[in-house]
Amino acid sequence: MTRLTSISRRSFLAVLSGLALGRKQNACAAEPGTPFLVVGDWGTGSAAQKRVAIEMGKIAESIGVRFVISTGDNFYSTGVKGIDDAQWKTSYEDIYDAPSLMVPWYAVLGNHDHKGNVAAQVEYTKQSSRWRMFATYYRHTEVLRDGTSADFFFIDTEPIRKQYQDWVNLSRWNDQIAWLDRELANTTARWKIVVGHHPIFSGESRRGGTPALINWLRPLLDKHRVQVYLNGHSHGLEHIVVGQVHYLTSGAGALPRRSGTLPTTRFAMGNRLGYLVARLSPEFMDIEFRDEVGNSVYRARI
Repeated sequence: MTRLTSISRRSFLAVLSGLALGRKQNACAAEPGTPFLVVGDWGTGSAAQKRVAIEMGKIAESIGVRFVISTGDNFYSTGVKGIDDAQWKTSYEDIYDAPSLMVPWYAVLGNHDHKGNVAAQVEYTKQSSRWRMFATYYRHTEVLRDGTSADFFFIDTEPIRKQYQDWVNLSRWNDQIAWLDRELANTTARWKIVVGHHPIFSGESRRGGTPALINWLRPLLDKHRVQVYLNGHSHGLEHIVVGQVHYLTSGAGALPRRSGTLPTTRFAMGNRLGYLVARLSPEFMDIEFRDEVGNSVYRARI
């Protein structure tokens, strides 16, 4: 069972006040746990993307980041053409070039990636020292400090969304959803974290989320007691809690948009660039959203 440390209106406003004054809050570098970063919707090769990358490099060095998660839309606006596409260099290698970011990058596909060569993003894993996309959906295990494990399930939400739109009867079921159901049932990991591109819930969405994922994916998270769902697509930073699951959006890697809130929203920030810093321990997961100039704009413990 997960628990969120309560954050009062006064402390929340204090964070906003500090942000407005340009004060930088230090990351909890001394806290124990496996540190990693989460960034999404970044693949533009722009100066804005580079600003986020510079700050990511700084925090990665200060806390010794173990790996990075990309929540999709890795290359705008039509993916990559192949493993030799220039965007691998201009939007990825030359942008995230800090030594501290030369760690494994576990990536999922976004809807814009599906407009290009999906197989090339999988294939690039074989020639890159850090890019990790073993298949369009896959599982990765991290061993925590006490020897227990955290299982990450990386999924491709675009075909789930498309199939749901064409869904007519119960005989048409998504193979990926069936795979995830089996994998979640078979894991004994202390932490179960699912990563996809589209949000299940988001204040930016007119519908409050993605119907396909609300109806097909959310029941699996609840059934198997998944603690966290990570996503992009909504171009902001969000923390939403529904039931026992924490829904974290990190999609402000290059193209921020206006955000909104839901009744279940704990935090939302739009129209600003940023990313997520996380520390995973056997007992808890500390999360921190940071913006492109180094401000800590939100913290919580799961």
